[in-house]
Amino acid sequence: MPKKPETKLSNQVLPRLRAEGGWWVKIHGGPFQATGIPDIVGCWRGRFVGIELKIPGEKPSGIQQETMDLLHLAGARVGLATTVEEALSVRDGKNDYTLFRNRG
Repeated sequence: MPKKPETKLSNQVLPRLRAEGGWWVKIHGGPFQATGIPDIVGCWRGRFVGIELKIPGEKPSGIQQETMDLLHLAGARVGLATTVEEALSVRDGKNDYTLFRNRG
C-alpha cells in the first residue's frame, strides 16, 4: 500500500528534528486519545512545540485548529508545515502563529 503524502512528510521531518536535538514524537491518533493533537509534538530548548503536517492546499480540521489555538495561548509554539523547512521554522518560533492562523 502506498504511503500517504503526510506520512512521507512525517518520515522526512522527524529524522531532521531528532538529528538537531530536543525530544520529538509522531502522534498516531486512536480511540483512546484526545482528538486534535498536532501530528508531531516535542520539546525544543525548554519549549513545547506542536507541528501539524499537511500537504499543500489542505487545512486543519476545526478540532485541530481549536487545539492549536489552546496550545498557542498556553505558550507553545504551534504551526502548520507542508515542508521540512516549515517544520523547522515552527520549531524555531519563526513561523509566526498569526500567519499560520490566517492560512488555516
